[in-house]
Amino acid sequence: MKRNYLFLNIFMSFLIFMSLMAQEDPKVEAQKAYNEGLGLLKKNQTDEAITKLNEAVSKDPDLAVGYYALGIAFKRSKNVSRAEEMYKKAIEKDDKMVNAYNALGNLYTDQQEYDFAINTFTAALNLDPNDEKANFGLGTVYVKKKDYRNGIPYFQSAVEAKVDYSLAWLNLGVCYHETRVFSEAVDAFQMALEYEKRKTSKSDIYLRLGNSLAKLDRNDEAIEAYNNAISTSSKSYIKGAANFGLGEIYKKTGNNQKAIAHFEEASRDRTWKQSALYEINLLKQ
Repeated sequence: MKRNYLFLNIFMSFLIFMSLMAQEDPKVEAQKAYNEGLGLLKKNQTDEAITKLNEAVSKDPDLAVGYYALGIAFKRSKNVSRAEEMYKKAIEKDDKMVNAYNALGNLYTDQQEYDFAINTFTAALNLDPNDEKANFGLGTVYVKKKDYRNGIPYFQSAVEAKVDYSLAWLNLGVCYHETRVFSEAVDAFQMALEYEKRKTSKSDIYLRLGNSLAKLDRNDEAIEAYNNAISTSSKSYIKGAANFGLGEIYKKTGNNQKAIAHFEEASRDRTWKQSALYEINLLKQ
């Protein structure tokens, strides 16, 4: 009996010792603070998240994911310089962290520092050539630079890596349209529509689809796309653009009455007002 009590006491002492050791292990404490910081970040409690994540990296200065999360938090709080610093710190601690490269690349893109963005996304693709976010990010830089031809292969790689990447399909369509490859643009926009789940986001895709179909003189399909843009959008600009596109089709096909009606609708939007009124005046002469 005494032997059993002795064994039990030793075992309990061992558990208490291990528990104390775990509590005192800085890496364990850092991971705990990191997890709490992530939870706060998900709740959009950014300031509290920064405090907790700073605690995490102070306890474990090599915690790369902690610096990465801090970068996200500082970006949300619009502290761009600190966000950049934290993303770079994450890469310093783990130079294989593709997500950190992508986040830094997006930060540079937002700041119109396109050369830095290209170099950063290229570094990410050197680690993982099939990473859809790095390919999308690099393609986006070329779209921002209006270098649509160079954007095409990166958006193609993005949708090959993630076939339901609706925004990549949309941007691929934009690149094809701007380089006047309208049939490929139509295909890309249709894929974007297939995978886009948000109804409000579809209106812009319908508008762009209508523009490409109109360039191919596929007028009935273009009319349907423009009408879908109007019915799914709450934005005055998109409604105006779609009505202007409809006006151009009906003008081209000789239906001046319908053309005028749609140009009048387009004129309700201030962006399209001047162009629409000009077309109305021409048709009424």
